[in-house]
Amino acid sequence: MKIDIKKIQQIESAMLKETVSILNNNNITFYMFGGSVLGTVRHKGAIPWDTDMDIIIPLPQLNKAKKLLRENLSDRFILTDLDDDPKYKNLFPRVALAHTSPDTLHIDIFPLIGLPNGYEAQRKLCKYLLKKQKTFVIYKNMRFNIANPNSVKLFIGKMIEIFCSPFSRKQLRKQYYKILNRYPYETAEYVMNACGHNGEKNIVKKDVFGNAVLFDYEDIKVPIPEQWDWYLKHYYSDYMSFPPEEEIKPWLSFTLDIDDSDYETVKELLN
Repeated sequence: MKIDIKKIQQIESAMLKETVSILNNNNITFYMFGGSVLGTVRHKGAIPWDTDMDIIIPLPQLNKAKKLLRENLSDRFILTDLDDDPKYKNLFPRVALAHTSPDTLHIDIFPLIGLPNGYEAQRKLCKYLLKKQKTFVIYKNMRFNIANPNSVKLFIGKMIEIFCSPFSRKQLRKQYYKILNRYPYETAEYVMNACGHNGEKNIVKKDVFGNAVLFDYEDIKVPIPEQWDWYLKHYYSDYMSFPPEEEIKPWLSFTLDIDDSDYETVKELLN
């Protein structure tokens, strides 16, 4: 079963509605994040040509949020993480459709972590975390994404596998999260998305997130960073301007294959 980008966004909006309800009902602090903040402010919903949806949760509340989502999401959706799926490919959890790969249709849930004082210490930690992320990516690709038995990639992958064999992916993640807990979020002046790919640009004052501001996202209210204008200018400069049409068009024709076992769920969500 194939669905187009509008239907993908419709399903992700249903995911978001459940996720927001569960987190709000249990007093979990969270914010829309990345392009989802831009979509909320500029489009009052998803960016029309984007399939990505992101939220971010302060690290001290992340495990509680994961437990609540596992227990309370309807059977249409799941909270997927390395705890649940040994082949899961990320250092952060996702809400996804129950039987379909979470690679495209999902809500990313990023950890917002505290940072040390002093730019040099922050920069050093940021570089270290990026290095650890790359190690995890190499390891996941080596174990799960090498298909051609005759490829050079397989040979390299096997060499890496031998080198990494004392470590499981869960152990690598455990080590990573131990680093994330090094600087208490509650007392930190600066914070960052621990799993972001924008390097030092991810380092911002905690006040930027502050007390969440509620904005309309389709028919629900969602929290965005308190200093949302600064946030959007920081990441997107002139954030109300659209990208060139040639960049938008390919995404508008994007389609996704949905597992047949999710046919009835998808049909229900799209009605």
